[in-house]
Order: sequence, then C-alpha cells, then structure tokens
Amino acid sequence: MVLGASIRGFQRCMRHMIAVNGTFLKGRCRGTMFEATTQYDNEQAYSIAFGYGDSENNASWEWFLDCLKGALGQIEDLVFLSDRHESIEAGIASVFPYATYTICAWHFFENIRKRFHRKDVAPIMFATMKSY
Repeated sequence: MVLGASIRGFQRCMRHMIAVNGTFLKGRCRGTMFEATTQYDNEQAYSIAFGYGDSENNASWEWFLDCLKGALGQIEDLVFLSDRHESIEAGIASVFPYATYTICAWHFFENIRKRFHRKDVAPIMFATMKSY
C-alpha cells in the first residue's frame, strides 16, 4: 500500500534515501510485512509504503520493490539501505539497477563489534557517520 501524500512528500521534500525492511508476522495473520521508510531532517521516521507477502524471499521482495517503483517513478540518486538480507539486495539490483545499495549503520556497527570485540568503537563510528 502506498499513500499518495507520502509519495509526494518523499519526491518533493526528502533526501532520496529509503530504508527497506521485512518484519515477520506471527499472530493470526502469518507472513511478512514489508516496509519502506525514510527520515525527516530531525531524524523522525517517515513511512513511504508497506506491503504484505508470504515470506521474505526473492519473489516477494521483487514484487514489493516493483510496486514501490511504480509509485515513485524514476528518481535520480536514489539510495537504499537495509539489514543485508540477500533477497533485498537481489530485488534492489533487479528493480532499481541504478540505485545505490548499502547497509544500515546499526547492522554495520554490530558486525564490527562482533568481529573486534570492542564496545568503544561505537561512539567513534557514529560520530563519523553523523559528520557526513
């Protein structure tokens, strides 16, 4: 589902950076809820679109991203970020071949923390990212 006001707001007023994520639904309705969000300048979340699929697989992500592309149209310098799920990366490469894809800062930090076993890296890393 895509809300027209959200799309117009994103196209006109937001940085062209979209975070995509899938959340497993475990209640009465089982499956995966897909979401595309961005961020206001004051770091509050701004919802662009969401959808429902059977699972977090290549076909479901490609369907969701194709619907998102249909609503957004062609946007230059589009950046996607996610949690490094392989199906997300494959879907973005297929549907948005000219977009930039990267991982979110939190998942990047977790990988560094696990590899080097140091907690003092976080403040330095986040300060560096915020300076950009």
